[in-house]
Amino acid sequence: MTHFLNVDIKEKKNLEIALSGIYGIGRKEAIKVCKHLGLNSKKKFKELNNKILTNLSNYIEFNYIQGFHLKRLKKQNISSLIKLKCYKGNRHFNGLLVRGQKSKNKKTRRHL
Repeated sequence: MTHFLNVDIKEKKNLEIALSGIYGIGRKEAIKVCKHLGLNSKKKFKELNNKILTNLSNYIEFNYIQGFHLKRLKKQNISSLIKLKCYKGNRHFNGLLVRGQKSKNKKTRRHL
């Protein structure tokens, strides 16, 4: 396993799969990154040299919010909704479903 952008990535995976292991970058975004940098997304992660890895990490750091920063931003957004005491914030605060899902069955978000 290789440590890349504070994430352990399996070296045997394709580049698009390996990049999608980073929190905040999905498969589509990984393919976009590969196209922008001119990389083959089917290439194995271990086949990349240091120059390509530095270009890749710089591009991702400057163009995407990922990892810890994204998690912190999501928490701040939820806490601001709770402070506003809007409907969505109250649902978050009470641990209920937020986006209009049905909550008749026992598989609701609320766990007491």
